[in-house]
Amino acid sequence: MKKVISMLMAVSLAASIIAGCGAKDASTDTGGKQTDAPKVTLHLIQSKVEVANQVKQMAADYNKEHPNVTIEAQLSSDTETLLKTRFASGDEPDIFYVKGFKAMRDWQDKLLDLSGEPWMSDVLPFAEPGMTIGDEKYGFPAANEGYGFIYNKDLFAKAGIDNVPVTLSELREVNEKLKAAGITSYSEGYKETWVARHFLALPFAYMPDPQGNAGKIDAGEALIKDMPTMNGFFEVLDMTTKYGKGTESVGISYDNQVANFATGKSAMLQQGVWAIDPIQKINPDINMGMFAIPFTDNAEDTKLPVGIPGYYVVNKNSKNVEEAKKFLTWLHANGQKYLVESMFLIPAFKSMKATDELGPLAKDMQVYVDNGKTIPFGHLLWPTGMEKQFAKPFQAYVGEQISKDQAIEEMQKMWNSAKK
Repeated sequence: MKKVISMLMAVSLAASIIAGCGAKDASTDTGGKQTDAPKVTLHLIQSKVEVANQVKQMAADYNKEHPNVTIEAQLSSDTETLLKTRFASGDEPDIFYVKGFKAMRDWQDKLLDLSGEPWMSDVLPFAEPGMTIGDEKYGFPAANEGYGFIYNKDLFAKAGIDNVPVTLSELREVNEKLKAAGITSYSEGYKETWVARHFLALPFAYMPDPQGNAGKIDAGEALIKDMPTMNGFFEVLDMTTKYGKGTESVGISYDNQVANFATGKSAMLQQGVWAIDPIQKINPDINMGMFAIPFTDNAEDTKLPVGIPGYYVVNKNSKNVEEAKKFLTWLHANGQKYLVESMFLIPAFKSMKATDELGPLAKDMQVYVDNGKTIPFGHLLWPTGMEKQFAKPFQAYVGEQISKDQAIEEMQKMWNSAKK
């Protein structure tokens, strides 16, 4: 995606966006045609606060085409908390955003089965598992994202680095070459829990059977400490501090992480396709790319996390279920215009095509997708609440307050507690 995420983990932003603000009679003139359809208000909740203006325009355009329908959208960087509050108060939305896998199962009793919708056959195959429970499919995938190490190609060239690393040994060599050239490898934003989350999700995603592994940990049949991928994770994490800002990394924000990279103060940053816009706003001429983070010395193991950050779902108890379904059908039919060209999201539908405007990060991600070199978003397999909880031992380890074994032990305790 190509829109700024600088407010991503800020306190929940609730931006009420109402399409067609002017009052309309039930009978409205639409290009010479009259409609006496009953007036309907669809309440929509979604994350991705960076596309608030585009959602506002989309809602207004929908209202023009459907004069009896007003879309009232609320955008928040913490939709989980907002949704729990709204459902608890009885003020339930008609359409809302849900993450895949475990989050989808958490909300399953509220969701409408969308398996029979006309656009479902157009969904890209890898977008289906996160929204599928049994034989039913509950989501409309809003976007496709990937993340890894974004790198400055010019700084790599200056250090004599000709190729991106595909093994742990090669990553070590890259860091040593950058150090020899007087270039700081990293300036990671570990102050942000979501940055820590993405990194810590990798060892779970790199397991041979990510979902099966998470299920075994749930059942008490496996332990986090026994995951072999944790070794590669801590080795790479140690590199980011050794060749970066050390313990100071826990005080670096996302904005500062991006600014340091964009101004050439660091050669790499662990981020995803969503970071392109803030980077280019600071340095529109930066020459950059993205590569998968290696955890082993086998190049075939190295893959890029690619997944769906969120799905639109329909509240099965909504009084406006049919109107909600009509909106999603309309959004699919107009997805190229709104999701891709307006919101700059990488599409998760076969019929929608990414554009060159999405930039080099999306282009590099697509290579991994085309070659089948992807892994899922590991944090979507964690118990609910772990996305923030796991950041605590992560940050404590980076700050040299606890050891590797203690960090893993704390994570296991948190996981066990969440399952009680």
